[in-house]
Amino acid sequence: MTSTRVLRRIRKAAPAVASAFMLLAVLPGSAQGASGSYIYITPAGQGSRVENPPSDTCLPLTGGAIRFSNDTTDMAFLYGDSSCSGGWALVGVGDTWDAPTGVQALAVRLGSTTG
Repeated sequence: MTSTRVLRRIRKAAPAVASAFMLLAVLPGSAQGASGSYIYITPAGQGSRVENPPSDTCLPLTGGAIRFSNDTTDMAFLYGDSSCSGGWALVGVGDTWDAPTGVQALAVRLGSTTG
């Protein structure tokens, strides 16, 4: 095969290869996890620790949480119901949330409010 033919084949393939790379750049990657952990305390005084939780996933806080410490790399959004709707508390990286009297969080989503 001559070098001219090789160059023609490369030129014909270039748009397809470029399109494939563009598609990879635009498509979202697999869900990332938040590095670190969060700890929560239930109204009964039980402590739970979750290591490297997934981001952008609604996670139940079994037994509810009256205290939540966020030692992950993501913002934590706390919810008053287990389906992560009607969010009402934000816990920044390295911060702790203490529930007002009579209130508890039932779920958390790390990273963003969309999921």
